[in-house]
Amino acid sequence: MFVKLYDKKSLSYIGLGGGGLNLSLGLGAGTGLLVPAICYPVFIHYLGVRQAPASWTIALLTDLVWYPLYEEISYRGFFLGIFARRDRAFSGLNLALNLVQAILFVSVHHHHVSAGLPLLIIPVFLLGFLNGLVFLRSWNIAGCVLGHLLVNGLGLLILILATG
Repeated sequence: MFVKLYDKKSLSYIGLGGGGLNLSLGLGAGTGLLVPAICYPVFIHYLGVRQAPASWTIALLTDLVWYPLYEEISYRGFFLGIFARRDRAFSGLNLALNLVQAILFVSVHHHHVSAGLPLLIIPVFLLGFLNGLVFLRSWNIAGCVLGHLLVNGLGLLILILATG
């Protein structure tokens, strides 16, 4: 709403709609599979520590729908959409902004550290940074949401298989 009401720009400015959908989805799918593959040892390391959620229904809704939509629109779409230069995808400024948004993304996941799971910050940072690159390349948020959904989904699948 901020973009529509205040800046008077279309929602494609923050990656909602517009072009680049196929590129975004392809890159997002790659990111969503690459991050768990790289961080598989981290996920396995915490299997004995992590407990099944109180409600699998709530966990599935939040982890597979709400968090990917909300966080990708906020960090990649809104932050990079407003501050990054659209005409210079991988310029020094855009890469610095991508690093900043990835660090901010990690900062809202501090609960992993306080829960005794500090290594989970590695896949969180990697997801944030790579999804930022997906957004800067395609200027479309759909692939970022898909990548986030895949990472969360594969993490939940590992937890489901481990906890029975």
